[in-house]
Amino acid sequence: MPPSEIIPVYKSVSASLRALEVLEALNDMGPSGLTAVHRRTGLPKATALRMLETLRTAGFATYDPVAKTFAVGIRALSLSHGYRPADEVVSVARPIVAGLRTDLGWPSDVVVCQNDQLVIADTNTATAVFSIVRRRGPGSHLPFSISATGRTWLAFCGEEQRERILRFEHPHPHESLDLMANPDRLRALTDETRRRGYGLVSGEYFDGEAGAAVPVMMDGVLVCCLNIITARNAVPAEQIEARYVPRLLDAARAIEARVLAARPAQEAAT
Repeated sequence: MPPSEIIPVYKSVSASLRALEVLEALNDMGPSGLTAVHRRTGLPKATALRMLETLRTAGFATYDPVAKTFAVGIRALSLSHGYRPADEVVSVARPIVAGLRTDLGWPSDVVVCQNDQLVIADTNTATAVFSIVRRRGPGSHLPFSISATGRTWLAFCGEEQRERILRFEHPHPHESLDLMANPDRLRALTDETRRRGYGLVSGEYFDGEAGAAVPVMMDGVLVCCLNIITARNAVPAEQIEARYVPRLLDAARAIEARVLAARPAQEAAT
């Protein structure tokens, strides 16, 4: 019997398809204004705006009233990355990361690992005082080999996950070909990061960027990383280590403490 006689075939919902098209465009372009979405999708501006507002209301998109841009919302991560393990930590981290923006000016991200891929779960990039080379919204991916966050994850994650990641079966397009071909060198960089306690890069990912990242651990398990991205020509590595890394470490400890403090109340309520 033909499948069409067993499984009902329904007409697709055009509005749903348009909303998904807009979401896909946001994911590809990063934070974008209405005109950019209109041009990318070919939808009339009124339709594109209606789809954007629908996605925003549902939590699949966010809107920055200052920059007048829409970006993929954190809820969209659940569509492709099964976003669950770090959601509590990310929620707790959000106001702390906002505080980093106020204190330091440069943008910071909360980064998790889903399906052995680094994913930005939250960011203050859009509202940071200082600009950087590129803008990345929630859902954007980062490379392991040449980003401070990636090296931090490799340094502090479990051995089984580390070995799986280092096989680079589905590498980020910006991974270092040289480091992928020389795993011993990458392991040495990972060991150095672990000894230091944080990741540090200057120009490896993008020539104009420098940054640092620290781990956030819960019960001895790495759950996310915090980073800061600066302009390489404005902030020397020494300043990043002396001023910014201590603030990142303080923020990581604050997140860990707040999550632990919330647990007894949650357990009592269940």
